[in-house]
Amino acid sequence: MAMALSLAAPSSPARAFARSGVVWTWWPVIAGLLLLYVPTYRDLAVVFWGSARGSQGPLILIAWLWLLWRERAALAQESRTPRASAIGWALIGLGAVLYALGRSQGIFQLEVGSQLTLLPGILLVLRGAQCVRRLWFVLFFLIFLVPLPGSLIDSLLVPLKAMVSAAVTQTLFHAGLPVARDGVVIYAGNYQLFIAEACSGLNSIVALTAVGAVYGYVAAHKEPARNVLLLAAILPVAILANLLRVMGLVLATYFGGDRLGQQLHDYAGYMEVAVAFGSFFLIDWAIRVRSKSR
Repeated sequence: MAMALSLAAPSSPARAFARSGVVWTWWPVIAGLLLLYVPTYRDLAVVFWGSARGSQGPLILIAWLWLLWRERAALAQESRTPRASAIGWALIGLGAVLYALGRSQGIFQLEVGSQLTLLPGILLVLRGAQCVRRLWFVLFFLIFLVPLPGSLIDSLLVPLKAMVSAAVTQTLFHAGLPVARDGVVIYAGNYQLFIAEACSGLNSIVALTAVGAVYGYVAAHKEPARNVLLLAAILPVAILANLLRVMGLVLATYFGGDRLGQQLHDYAGYMEVAVAFGSFFLIDWAIRVRSKSR
């Protein structure tokens, strides 16, 4: 009898959602969203994701899809009210206007950003406010897919590249190496290295902020201060990881020549991610140990 009771244990909400008929009600919505946004993401891949400015885009999209799949059970919850439906239709209308303007005028910020109002509106109309509350982080995470305006990127890249080149040059110079710089060009012995957009650290800041937000959400620490400290650590960790990346490239070029520097450049991005992730988890561990010792 005990065995029979254990076998009859209730399934997880995700399995219940998969077996329910609710999943079939979403197919028309999914088809409509794909019809709207597949061309959008195709253009994003061509215009932004293939360049250094938007190379983190595919990873953020994969992370968002995983988050949505992880929280899919929330789509089976229904708490519709007339007020929620009214707000939902207003958000859908606003999203449609933003999409139409962005698509027709070639403004990716409006076209991609329309998801931030269109998707919550659809959820409010079909499921209600409770579903939106359960999926708040999934909906918020879409903001990382909105490309930054070119004017904002340019205004950020110039000081970031200058900061990186100055920090690397001064560190290696004080270490006794013949290193100097002229603007964003670093001179290491007989070699010249130009600090490009990918080396400015902007991509790292955007990508690691997204990853840090996902980590904090999935870890779901009960202490708010711990989550705040983890989020506050993202920016300095991203900057430090990028500085170590550029410094490694300069050292490899100086000691091993241009060929070694070029070879290491192809893999330096992986090293940067490893350093950043290692630093981030180390900070999380240190916070946990310190909180236990009190």
